[in-house]
Amino acid sequence: MGVLAGLLVLVLSACERPFVEVSTPGIEIVEPDFSTVFVDARIAISVSASSFRPIQEVRLNNVRMAFDANRNLWDAEADLRRGLNTFVVEAFDVDGVVGVDTAYAVHLPFLFTLSAPRLPVGRGGHTATVLRNGNLIVIGGAETAGGPAQDDAFLLLASGATFEVLNADLNVARTGHTATVLPDGRVLILGGSRTDNLVSVEDLVETVEVFNPVTSTFDSLAFDGQPIRRALHTAVLRNTSGGVFIDLYGGRGDIRYGTDPRLGTRRDLRTFELVGDTLFALNTLNSAPFLEAAISGHTETRIQGGIYLVFGTFFDAQFMDEASFRIDYNAPVGLLVTDAPPMLTPRTRHAAGTLGNRLMILFGGRQALPTDILTQTEIYSDDASRFFRLPNSQQTVKRFGHTATNLSSQRILLVGGFAADGNSLTASEFFVVTPAN
Repeated sequence: MGVLAGLLVLVLSACERPFVEVSTPGIEIVEPDFSTVFVDARIAISVSASSFRPIQEVRLNNVRMAFDANRNLWDAEADLRRGLNTFVVEAFDVDGVVGVDTAYAVHLPFLFTLSAPRLPVGRGGHTATVLRNGNLIVIGGAETAGGPAQDDAFLLLASGATFEVLNADLNVARTGHTATVLPDGRVLILGGSRTDNLVSVEDLVETVEVFNPVTSTFDSLAFDGQPIRRALHTAVLRNTSGGVFIDLYGGRGDIRYGTDPRLGTRRDLRTFELVGDTLFALNTLNSAPFLEAAISGHTETRIQGGIYLVFGTFFDAQFMDEASFRIDYNAPVGLLVTDAPPMLTPRTRHAAGTLGNRLMILFGGRQALPTDILTQTEIYSDDASRFFRLPNSQQTVKRFGHTATNLSSQRILLVGGFAADGNSLTASEFFVVTPAN
């Protein structure tokens, strides 16, 4: 046999050898539903594992699961710790090929209770801010959805059980504004509108003022630069060694300025510096950075350090546009914006709080129409980079344009908001993380 013929025989022989596919086993967690928050601390987990080769064993966090031949499922029970839990599932076939999947579960015993302080009158579009002394101040807002802004304020003492009408009024009535506690304890009040039905640039409030908790007065603050013309925006305070800065993002406002102002949804992030008793604009609409979404009625919540999470939805008659991203204000390269997953249920004019351990929570809000009010509450884990629903049996009161204020990482106070009929609510409620059973 010649050399060429010998090579041909070898090639043909090789082609006759059986081809063995190297594919990993598939894994599916059949139950429970890991997208829902667990109230109980112990759960039963069932896993389906499949491959064209027989499955020899399945492990959950390196512990062998029991096989139920009748159901063709692998079962185990697991204890959950408070907060985020990570489960690594490994499926081994008879040839030792391994498939791996990672699942996340959130355990959080909680309750909603209406045994909370009520407002003297209904209010939505307001702010609710915890002062340095522990008191809570509710400022401005409107009594009806689309109605005129109010100039009054209410105070809840740290040791009190009822809101009291503050014996001082805003210099300018406003709703959809922001209220930020300054390092000296005063509250900086920025933007907003004279009406909840914002239809014109002329409705926007440019006056800057502060609430002084020592004198219980609202005082005008000097301002220098291109004016603030936005409502339903968010504000972030940065108290740095180089100064005190406030960043405003999004909202409904003037998207042109100049001689031809136009009302629209803003995507710019303007920065201001507080020096003494004057607020200086450090940039303009044209020089400010533009973020990835034009958004209003969103939330911007600090998750750790200088990192904030932005969640919201822009609704139009024909479409919706979701905003979900992280902003790192202290990144070495400057402002750093990265993607985050969208909310499970799109919403706007919702409220957000934090739960510690890099968890945050979203309450209520609405969709395209003011009557499309949501009761589904969602928890976001920054470590898992995903949302989880609270059980349907535990839902908040229908409301939008309300506030969620952390009194602690285990206790959040929801205040006011608008109902489906357009009237504002006086009722408040607590979201409470309860002790483990």
